Amino acid sequence: MLAPADGLIELRRPAGRPAEFIVHLRLTDVHVQRVPFPGRVVAVETAGRGHFYPDDPHYLTGVQAVTTIDSALGVYRVRQITTLITRRLETYLEPGRAVAAGERLGRIRLGSTVILELPGDWEALVAPRQKVYGGLTPLARAKAA
Repeated sequence: MLAPADGLIELRRPAGRPAEFIVHLRLTDVHVQRVPFPGRVVAVETAGRGHFYPDDPHYLTGVQAVTTIDSALGVYRVRQITTLITRRLETYLEPGRAVAAGERLGRIRLGSTVILELPGDWEALVAPRQKVYGGLTPLARAKAA
């Protein structure tokens, strides 16, 4: 599973929810997001309300685009989240389309946050605060059953 964006990585494993690989984009990062693993696009939806600064407790509930992809390793989601300053984002994919790893998924104007939600059990291949590159840096691999 490749990084969906350039930035600094944060790992979260919320109880009862998919593992989350959070990429924090900085102003100096490339702001194009990429497909982490090949599959078929199931849905591209807008979710959330409001625009917040990243340190606000409501930040992860703000306006975002959620791209859901069905892959050989299960269904995963890429969430592009806006901020109070970066209110514009674009997605390039449509439901039903087959996608390849590294293909352009969309972009967030000026930067923000991208979250990759992975189902099942995954082994992280990156460390917290590590610099990752979209479509290039391996983030995780599925653990053998």
